[in-house]
Amino acid sequence: MPAIRSLHLRRVLGAAAAGAVVAVPLVGVPAATADPLDDGQWWRTAMGVDELNRAGAGQGVTVAVIDGPIDPSVPELDGRVASSSTECLTKTGGRQSSTAKGAAADHATSMASLIVGSGKGTAAGGRGMAGIAPRATLRHYAVLYAGTTDGDRDGCRLDDTGLDQSGEATARAIRQAVKDGAKVLSISLSVDYDAELVAALLDAYRAGAIVVGSTNNDARNVFWPGIGNGVVTVTHVDSEGNLDSSALRKSPLLDFAAPGSKVVSGASGSSGWRSDVLGDGASQATAITSGGLAAIWSAHPDATGNQVLQAARQAVGMRAKDGKYFTWFRRVGSNLPAATGKTESYGFGIFAPADAVKLDVATLPDTNPMVVDKGVVQPTAEEIAAATAGSADASPSTSSSGSPAPSESATSGATGSPTADTGEDDATSGEGSTLPWLVGGLAVVAVLAALFLVLRRRGGGPDGSARATPSPDPRDTHDTHDTHETQDTHDTTAATDGVAATTKEHSHGAS
Repeated sequence: MPAIRSLHLRRVLGAAAAGAVVAVPLVGVPAATADPLDDGQWWRTAMGVDELNRAGAGQGVTVAVIDGPIDPSVPELDGRVASSSTECLTKTGGRQSSTAKGAAADHATSMASLIVGSGKGTAAGGRGMAGIAPRATLRHYAVLYAGTTDGDRDGCRLDDTGLDQSGEATARAIRQAVKDGAKVLSISLSVDYDAELVAALLDAYRAGAIVVGSTNNDARNVFWPGIGNGVVTVTHVDSEGNLDSSALRKSPLLDFAAPGSKVVSGASGSSGWRSDVLGDGASQATAITSGGLAAIWSAHPDATGNQVLQAARQAVGMRAKDGKYFTWFRRVGSNLPAATGKTESYGFGIFAPADAVKLDVATLPDTNPMVVDKGVVQPTAEEIAAATAGSADASPSTSSSGSPAPSESATSGATGSPTADTGEDDATSGEGSTLPWLVGGLAVVAVLAALFLVLRRRGGGPDGSARATPSPDPRDTHDTHDTHETQDTHDTTAATDGVAATTKEHSHGAS
């Protein structure tokens, strides 16, 4: 059963600036200022979000955020949450509210703001988080609640057994999101395996949707739904392109890296919502990747989801230096080679939507580059092929749970029935202040560890057999990304034609 990790958020007044300049002018990260909101949006400059949005800003694309409860009343999201729903029950059997105020809603609120945030907020001058796909339609589905299952574990109860059923709840949310027209599903959480997840992913692929899942910060591993075959699995880097200390590394399960260190995420405290609070994690990277894919798709509405993923894979960030090519947030330099393989710890590389959007996306292969056909994976490549053959617009199946339609707790940005403010201490009061809620990834108690080992995706060894991965050690937690005075920084070789797909880690220390 999943154990919710604490999301350590804090006000950080300094952020490292990127400093490399190559053959052509490099769009770098702005120098640190006294404004944490500006510093925490370094990723927008690094990724060229303004340039991306001139081509596509998510218009016509529905993005689903599957997470905990949300606060649609914060300035960033006012009027931007098209719907919010849940199937989770309270301990007394009533339906949970999918909306809330205070710390319980911080995680989902942050993820949604990174995708569709208006730029309005509670920081100086009324400023707040600006999303990467501000014109996308956002729908929200809550599947994790604090202390509602037996033993007061965080999760989702769907009946009177008291068991955590967040795996099944996530599967139901995936299915409902697809029925509601979602084209990109952003899932910044980890849950236990449930057979319904496999069927739900097939529904999503059948409908032509993209599913994006985070890696797990606490265990530095990948669990469901990120482990599912065909899911886009994301880890996180800082403003210099370095892997965060809590980031998964050296794993064949990774597909992309994206900004996730000292990223402005917002948080609630005793004084209410604060737009200028920074956070770290694969959650942020997952939301940014999901929104970026929606922005690409909006610029190429005739493309399929698979073609959008092909564009992202082919146009990962890369910069030339000393005759070699290295990972970066943009494609910087002339005559850059095509990216063809994976690095050890960055997957295909750092996601670069402002460059991917420039490709003729609708002409790219209509196959999901995240699907593998080796090892013991679920769903299998054959199942995915059968589900998607000639049925990109097919309706999702309804065979899995027969569950009732989720209740609508908020529509058109309405706040629904939010719970009372929890009165948590202000998250900006200092280092180590915590807000108890989920972050991608959530620490997972390995009740089903043995099952995880055989349900790995992309884990094939040289003989095609599944590669075992040790169960997460509950002591191996990395709750916070501290500011480091010194860094052991090494360039990371991109996987390109004629260049070995190996890495020398960007390291912040412990691995």
